Amino acid sequence: MGFFSFLKGNKNETESGHNSAPAQETKKVCIDMSKENLNKVLINMSKDNKIDMTKHTARVAVAMDYSGSMSDEFREGKVQDVITRLLPIALRFDDNKELECWLFSNGEERLEVITEKNYENYVDKVMLKARMGMGGTEYAPVLTSMVHHYKNIEPSTIPAFIMFITDGDNWDKEKTNDIIRELSAYNIFVQFVGIGNDNFKYLKSLDDMKGRENDNTGFISVEDISKLNDEQLYTELLRQYKDWLANK
Repeated sequence: MGFFSFLKGNKNETESGHNSAPAQETKKVCIDMSKENLNKVLINMSKDNKIDMTKHTARVAVAMDYSGSMSDEFREGKVQDVITRLLPIALRFDDNKELECWLFSNGEERLEVITEKNYENYVDKVMLKARMGMGGTEYAPVLTSMVHHYKNIEPSTIPAFIMFITDGDNWDKEKTNDIIRELSAYNIFVQFVGIGNDNFKYLKSLDDMKGRENDNTGFISVEDISKLNDEQLYTELLRQYKDWLANK
């Protein structure tokens, strides 16, 4: 598991209204371009590697931080932009072309799957109508739910690739240690993504965690995901996952 920190770049952001037709057209172009850029990354990753990522199949999920400190990211459309850019990974890897979705704060809630038919305004229509409220930050409840889902409800020989996005360290470190040690025995890889300026001391410490059967977690720190172009984002999200697959 490695650590990558991307400082602020010079990419300009474009603001647009969520409900207008031009905004939806722009998002459609964005996801189509992201699909093309993902394909380039997968081709490059497959060179001189025993895993052909262009033919890879996985169950793909996102766990999105729903703590109070994330309220601005939800309100300003940043989370919607992230969902739009993560969806192509599921469209490429998942045989159902679905991105499974969980929210977490002090608890967790599994939401409607994200697809190419419903991703536009998914945050407004689904996430912000969740039953749970924005609270603190605990990792263990959502990780436990996801492990239960992929181990017991939908067991498969196909690996599960989880993108876990958070803006701060957790309050439940011991319980999180327990579930991370448990999931190390399963065909699951969790890519933690720290956003913002937090130090993420706990997530950095996972490199040295004892008692795991396999190191099947990764961590990257990204101050602002919008400052990464698609090729940078997909390379960092998939780099450690690819290495894990190659070493299984």
